[in-house]
Amino acid sequence: MRQWASSHLSDYDAHQPGTMFAKGVVMDVAQGYELQSAVSQLRCDRGERVIGYKVGCTSPTIRAQLGIHHCVTGRLYASEQHAPGVTLSRKKFANLAIEGELAVELSREPDKKDLTTMGIPTCVARVFPVIELHHHVMRGEQPSAGELIANNALHAGFIAGTGIHTTNIDSEAIADSPLISSGLSIFTDNQLHAECSGPALTQTIRSSLKWLTAVVRERGDRLRAGQIILTGSIPNLIPINGDCGIRVEASPFGNVDVKFIT
Repeated sequence: MRQWASSHLSDYDAHQPGTMFAKGVVMDVAQGYELQSAVSQLRCDRGERVIGYKVGCTSPTIRAQLGIHHCVTGRLYASEQHAPGVTLSRKKFANLAIEGELAVELSREPDKKDLTTMGIPTCVARVFPVIELHHHVMRGEQPSAGELIANNALHAGFIAGTGIHTTNIDSEAIADSPLISSGLSIFTDNQLHAECSGPALTQTIRSSLKWLTAVVRERGDRLRAGQIILTGSIPNLIPINGDCGIRVEASPFGNVDVKFIT
């Protein structure tokens, strides 16, 4: 697996991830996570830092697009976090696509009570909108969860909004209300591309944290204070085929934007 990991990381650095799958390599879910972990170790060995996790394939829309029937997770790296308003070259990505979603910063490891109450769990220190970046390539003959996971769940970075700290939200509302967020909208060059509203956004935060907490513990690790968790997109995965600006508005958690150039 280490030999595969070195080759896999070289492909990623060249913005051509997953070429082994075009050569007939097939992996199951367990093997995909094993390769993802091996690549992560190599990245950490060269000085990169894991700052949290993404949860993907949380919605029926995304699962249908990718041919996956369950949640997946990937690692987030400090080197791939960008400030709002950044300009990025599309040449640094393989078939660039984006998602607009909510992310959280943890104040501590989630506990059982956090994962059963309504609204935003009290283990969350901050909620903020993100634009997640993807290398949207699947090279195997058939889409597979193993390939998706091995490719770090397609993750290629994210642009993070400032968001709001949960200390600025009424504590009873955090615990009891599923309707804190009124909606999330994604704009391409100021034209509305996709939107969602209602309790699904905050429900996704809770359900994603519940799933991820169990998965990380199965690996012998724990979620920790300060980690960032991308909780999953409800709208569809959006391909970026030309120069454009993308803005995500997530009331009341703020906005985030990025400009893509050739």
